[in-house]
Amino acid sequence: IMPSLVGSEMCIRDSICILQLLKEDRYGYDLIKIMQKFFPDTEESTLYAILRRLNQEGMTEVYYSDISNGPTRKYYKLTVEGEKKLNDYMLEWKNIENIFREIGER
Repeated sequence: IMPSLVGSEMCIRDSICILQLLKEDRYGYDLIKIMQKFFPDTEESTLYAILRRLNQEGMTEVYYSDISNGPTRKYYKLTVEGEKKLNDYMLEWKNIENIFREIGER
């Protein structure tokens, strides 16, 4: 059975967002800069759509803060459910690696 992540760029982007949120709470623009390192064509609208969906699915929590001494920013924080999803992604990626390794050995 092929893992569901094969060929899914959106899941790759989701995974990177989740991984970045796992490290520390982040605001949208900060995530955009990080995502553009991996996907230079990432647009703000794409990232914010991912963040909205992750939030609607309970993967993230949102809060507002003015810690930066500037304007109030919307921060995204990974939830326990988000951590579980990240673990699922990582297991699927391991399965993909194993499939490619097995194909390469033939």
